[in-house]
Amino acid sequence: MSEPLPESEIEAKVLEAIADQLGVAKTEITRASDFDSICDSLDKAELMMEFEDLFEISITDEAATKLKTVADAIDFVQRTLKNS
Repeated sequence: MSEPLPESEIEAKVLEAIADQLGVAKTEITRASDFDSICDSLDKAELMMEFEDLFEISITDEAATKLKTVADAIDFVQRTLKNS
């Protein structure tokens, strides 16, 4: 089993994926950014798929609806990787 990614690396990858997906500068995205204010539902769905690919995890639709902020997504990825 490989070492879990440090939280700082997970956060950096999540922020980079969001910035790339939405075509915005990474400086515009923070842990406090609310998905509803930075993207529409299609963008959010595509982001969830991107996180699945990036971290080799699965995000159910139910779990995705509970992810309201960037911090929620970072914490979810971290918990999921820790429990895998």
